[in-house]
Amino acid sequence: MVIMKRLILIVIDSLGIGHSPDSVKFNDRKSNTLGNIINNKYYNNYFKYKKNNNLNIPNLISLGLNKILNISNKFYIKNNINNIFLYSNPISTGKDTVSGHLEIVGIPTLFNWYYFKKKKNSIPNFLLNKIIKNTNVNGYLGNCHASGTDIINDFGFEHLKTKKPIIYTSNDSILQISCHEKIFNIKSLYKICIKIKKILYKYNFKISRIIARPFKGNIIGKFKRTNNRKDFIMNFKNITVMQKLIDEKNGKVIAIGKIIDIFSNKSITKKIKTFGINNLFYNTIKYLKKSNDNTIICTNFVDFDSLWGHRRNCIGYGLSLELFDIYIINLIKNMKYNDLLIITSDHGCDTTWFGNDHTRENIPILIYKKNLEFLSNNRRSSFSDISQIISKYFELSNMIYGNNIM
Repeated sequence: MVIMKRLILIVIDSLGIGHSPDSVKFNDRKSNTLGNIINNKYYNNYFKYKKNNNLNIPNLISLGLNKILNISNKFYIKNNINNIFLYSNPISTGKDTVSGHLEIVGIPTLFNWYYFKKKKNSIPNFLLNKIIKNTNVNGYLGNCHASGTDIINDFGFEHLKTKKPIIYTSNDSILQISCHEKIFNIKSLYKICIKIKKILYKYNFKISRIIARPFKGNIIGKFKRTNNRKDFIMNFKNITVMQKLIDEKNGKVIAIGKIIDIFSNKSITKKIKTFGINNLFYNTIKYLKKSNDNTIICTNFVDFDSLWGHRRNCIGYGLSLELFDIYIINLIKNMKYNDLLIITSDHGCDTTWFGNDHTRENIPILIYKKNLEFLSNNRRSSFSDISQIISKYFELSNMIYGNNIM
């Protein structure tokens, strides 16, 4: 009997579990995405009708989430567990999605990203002029730090009249281009982003990603972003653990959801574009049932970050965690004897924190396998330990960064 090796890597985007040791540098000391949801009086009061009006995530607790929250940030939840639980602080210089995911797969970003620090007139004029000239647009709107949902309502109507793209950024190392789908079709918007990426490369602006942000609607206050977002990340040279699986074992990497854009379609053999917790879990289970030996299924649950974290919606975040908790047991039930499940995150996005940006936090590392021996809980010094776990499981050559714990 051939025993297959299949690994499911689940990233709950932005589920931080307490400020990291270097959080002071980011003004994120005492941030705690999960802990501050559990301790949030508004969330708890919202569910007074329940017998237990606290966050209800029994399956994640059984995997050890409550215990590592306690260890990571001296935060206490009443529950007993007997499962594997680890947590890690980041070593990458940024607290963005790209940095977090690259560190998870074994290539932390140890250089400094470039940030547009000015809140207004954020992007230098010479760079804007290059963008206008090379993309053949008739100008721009915005050029400031902004929330994506706010800026399309601030400038959406003017955009419809002038056909000028809306350009904005944030405290993260990103540049976002927002256009109405009837003014710029999707392919045209993507081409603009690709050209901007080339300009940034040429002038040595190390921006982690350019994001195409199409929207729809025709009434101020009613403009809404569509699901045709696409991220264009800066090229990375080192080899990810996913690529090692492909090269050394002729393996398969199935990317579900936002993972596709995060890795710029690299180190991926099959792409499943889908949205929402329900659909993400449906496809994860579907391809788990269909997949063969030497396969990684990697799924990013972006809603936690984009819909709830950045919008500082504690109730939405908590409800989504409870929904996630219901589905995760269905995924576990479909795992075979030798399958390995890793549940982790890429950064924090505390819904109780000031502003609307990410927070510098530790992340959970929950490991489940039906025949896995107990591991003592402890802190890991890099997200890249996950890549070494994956490398060891598939018997690949070692990654450069991280330490194996299995």
